[in-house]
Amino acid sequence: MWRKETKPKCCEEHESLPKQMQCFWPEVCEELQKLKCRHVKRFVKRKRLMKLAVPLRSMKVNRFVRTCPCKLEKSIEISRLDERKHTRTEQLAYPKARQLLLFKEEARTLFDPFRNANLNRLIRKSLFSMYSRLANVQPPKRKKVIPKWDLKEWAHHTIKLNKLAKPKKPKKIPKEVNTCEYRRPSSTWILRTIFSFFFYRQPSKRMPLKSMKRFKYLAEPKKHELLEKPEWTLTDVMYRYKASQRLISLSRPVKFDETKFIRPLPEPIPESVLKAVATARTKSLAHPTSRGTKSALADIKENPFSVSPLAIKYKATKRIKDLAEPREYENKHIRDNPYSISPAALKAKASPRTISLAKPKVRSS
Repeated sequence: MWRKETKPKCCEEHESLPKQMQCFWPEVCEELQKLKCRHVKRFVKRKRLMKLAVPLRSMKVNRFVRTCPCKLEKSIEISRLDERKHTRTEQLAYPKARQLLLFKEEARTLFDPFRNANLNRLIRKSLFSMYSRLANVQPPKRKKVIPKWDLKEWAHHTIKLNKLAKPKKPKKIPKEVNTCEYRRPSSTWILRTIFSFFFYRQPSKRMPLKSMKRFKYLAEPKKHELLEKPEWTLTDVMYRYKASQRLISLSRPVKFDETKFIRPLPEPIPESVLKAVATARTKSLAHPTSRGTKSALADIKENPFSVSPLAIKYKATKRIKDLAEPREYENKHIRDNPYSISPAALKAKASPRTISLAKPKVRSS
């Protein structure tokens, strides 16, 4: 917001005329009116010019309505800045945040810190733009460095693994209680049985499988009887049936005109083809292609093994000479000394696992 003093035309302040000039004021006004009348009479009003003089109606609405500061208490006009409207093109014009971040990492040491601040501002704008928010673009996160375990942590981990590696122990089967010995039931057991009888569902007593005749009957596979079709016989109704005219008409074979399928040989040429006149274009296309001596094939030439003089005089360029040279490949498969041993292999120490694997298998005879 900024302020500025304004003085419109309605509030123009004129200096007062001196007393000596006030006597000439009416004469000057009369002369001015005469000049104005002469100007109006001489000026010709044309319709075309008057139409063009009318200002165009602009669709844009003015930012504020100008008001005379004389009516206000203060002779100051307040004009506010318009908020910047982000259009679709401005939103799409922002570069991608990922590209800016990669460029920032590459050019961190090359630019001044002031320019890096500009890069940060662009990254912030691209991240908080409308389209990046719709796509839920997130800045890349740094990978967390996983710390290595100490010897104590490894020991604790191995103890847990050993516990989990042990096989599960089967549950102990409860021993059978002798029914001969009579024991007085405790008060807690009596209360528990009464509570379970009224509030919990009692387990249903299932029938043993041996006495389930119904299940055995349903478990047997289904047996479908094969119904043999009876032999076809001529019934009385079929013997008395009379065919309708529609069936008789459909049963008759269709007769085709054989003249359409059989054509005489040789086929007759139509009159329109005989009367046709070939155009200049068809005549030019009908001529066979004439090949000169230069464009002749090697089989048609008199001496197919002859070399043209231009090919003999041709000089190869440096590029062609470089391409003509064979490539040199390094033979990495065959060594100069195949029996040589590297110093790292001489210093290596075999682990107990490799020693155990190196031992031959003892097979029983």
